[in-house]
Amino acid sequence: MALGIGLVVYPLIDRWSWILFTTGAAVLVLFGFHQRNRRHPLVEPSLFAHRGFPAALAASTLFFAVMNGVMLVVVLHQQLDEGRGVLASGLTLLPWSGGLALSSWMAGKWFVPRYGTRVAFAGLTLLLAGILLAIAGPLPVALGIGGLGLGLFTVPFFTAALSVVRPQETGSAAGLLNAVQQVGATLGIAVFGTVFLHGRSSAQAFSLAAVLVVATMAATALMPRTR
Repeated sequence: MALGIGLVVYPLIDRWSWILFTTGAAVLVLFGFHQRNRRHPLVEPSLFAHRGFPAALAASTLFFAVMNGVMLVVVLHQQLDEGRGVLASGLTLLPWSGGLALSSWMAGKWFVPRYGTRVAFAGLTLLLAGILLAIAGPLPVALGIGGLGLGLFTVPFFTAALSVVRPQETGSAAGLLNAVQQVGATLGIAVFGTVFLHGRSSAQAFSLAAVLVVATMAATALMPRTR
């Protein structure tokens, strides 16, 4: 599996090589068939019997690709385009992190117990608004709004993702969600870094992020809703 992911990610960072990319995808497909035919697979096949969990995997991959990709673009933009130092560039992300911390606490304490997983869509809407504002508006405000969206999404998301999982599948489901989270972050850094460094345009990267947030909304809509 690690070989397949590496072959998929490497062309995105170095150069677009469809041969390596296709080979990596084929390796991942073969790994899936191999696990499916094993008596004791690494991942419980029954997790994919309900469309809600595969949709959660897709949403997680897309969301964490956007989250990590946007952070990378902001820091690179501050350093390479604005000429700021490492510390100043890192501090630019304070509204992003602060919004995430605040909204996560509020979501867990008030919003999710009252409104359920519908809060996730509100979070994605705020994240989309923040990203669109970052294209032409004040960056600190845009990052603050986007950060609020992050926290409102993550808290109800994992509740919904695991709501369709049976007790004996919990360990496998949690491990797989964590794995695709890391894969999404890796893909986000590779793709967004390539888009920014090749075009030297943060607007292009933010536009891509907006498209992926919309795709995350579509995947999230297929997940079960709970109160």
